[in-house]
Amino acid sequence: MSYCLNSECRKPYNPSGTRFCQSCGTKLLLGDRYRAIKPIGQGGFGRTFLAVDEYKPSQPQCVIKQFFPQIAGANAEKAAELFRREAARLDELGKHAQIPELFAHFEQDDRQYLVQQFIEGRNLEEELKEAGTFNEKQIRSLLGALLPVLQFVHDRQVIHRDIKPANIIRRTFLGNQMAIESELEKETVKGDLVLVDFGASKVVNDQNFGQTGTTIGSAGYVPPEQLVGKAFPASDLYNLGVTCIYLMTQVSPFELFDVVEGRWVWREYLPSEVSHGLGLILDKLLANDVNLRYQSAAEVLTALAELPYYVSGNSTGKGAGNSSLFARVLGGIPQVIRGRIMQEMGESEGAIASYDRALAIRPNNHDVWYKKGCLCYQLNRHEEALLCFEKTVKIKQNHWQGWRDRGLLLYKFKKYKQAVDSYFKSLEIEPNQTIVWLWLSLAIKQTGDEKKAQMCLEKAKEILPNNPAQTADLLWSAWESLIR
Repeated sequence: MSYCLNSECRKPYNPSGTRFCQSCGTKLLLGDRYRAIKPIGQGGFGRTFLAVDEYKPSQPQCVIKQFFPQIAGANAEKAAELFRREAARLDELGKHAQIPELFAHFEQDDRQYLVQQFIEGRNLEEELKEAGTFNEKQIRSLLGALLPVLQFVHDRQVIHRDIKPANIIRRTFLGNQMAIESELEKETVKGDLVLVDFGASKVVNDQNFGQTGTTIGSAGYVPPEQLVGKAFPASDLYNLGVTCIYLMTQVSPFELFDVVEGRWVWREYLPSEVSHGLGLILDKLLANDVNLRYQSAAEVLTALAELPYYVSGNSTGKGAGNSSLFARVLGGIPQVIRGRIMQEMGESEGAIASYDRALAIRPNNHDVWYKKGCLCYQLNRHEEALLCFEKTVKIKQNHWQGWRDRGLLLYKFKKYKQAVDSYFKSLEIEPNQTIVWLWLSLAIKQTGDEKKAQMCLEKAKEILPNNPAQTADLLWSAWESLIR
């Protein structure tokens, strides 16, 4: 399927091999490689399309952003500048695992285009509407995932200026080869939340720091200084604070602020209480005076780390802080043990929660990521399991079980070439895995290489157990794993 990019046409066409729109003659391939297949959004400055990159054999998905302002004059020029700015920012920042990567920026048919990484998932605005308000655990997780991203952005003298739920996507599945390879190449993968839309971002330096400029941002989330055209790193922290209280209440930020008294009244709208410590952190994020806020994302992370460990309800007892410190010193070991016990008892959700708590204390624990991945796989939560195995092999590259199980899931998602690569990684580390040679044979056969598939099958036969019963059990296990 192809989709015409001409704003006056915009018709879909089959087959995908068509190079020009049959109605208006517009070239369907952008930059001779990117083909729009479905419109996924439209705003005042342009349109967004889901696309495929036909230059690559696997035709991975990507996103085309077409600059098409519905305004004229000076405002249109400003919009064009913001579009170019977004390209520059993505080019600089997009190597971070939680920021979309820029693939291309060019003009065609007198239009500007961005082509960037496709992030599969829902934004937090959509998630809020579907699942309801966030609790304290979710807000702490949100802050823990996004604050390192903001620190990365601010360290590069960039201010986002438009952080809100719609600009935060929860990644659900790294389904195409480009995305998976991108994840493996990046230095750190700290969560499934991705910060998008850098069109309003601003570069600051010694000359323009704190100077007045254009008012930019989303109504209800804009800090007071941005209303007069100024922006600081603390401005993004304000946006993040407003995002948190909105997600906890599902009430418009306008209603959460008492304009008569000049203060936030978000606590009055909470469906359930939050701990005193988290409340104080949010209050400081939301301070009207920029000088009274946290001045860096790192400061907020430090404050979060000092909070008592959160289980449920209010953890404000005197011993809570010491318990949290003790857990951090042990590196989350008690939570891992608790998770294994709950798993043995069949309490799967409780086990996953324990593993999550252990990872919050020690994010680079490859063993916990692997345990969580295996449990998610047993529960048929395959997308989540794949992400866990991705993290396992990223942290410990010689984890042959992680590569093996990653390959199994990629096969299930019909990503046969990636599955083959993953199986080979596992066999390089641990060659005598009969079951993996069998899976590898099937995966290679799906790619069309019958000869290599047969060679792998012969290798599997060489190392099959001599005992017929053991061989039967192994073959059944291999097949069961593929169809489960």
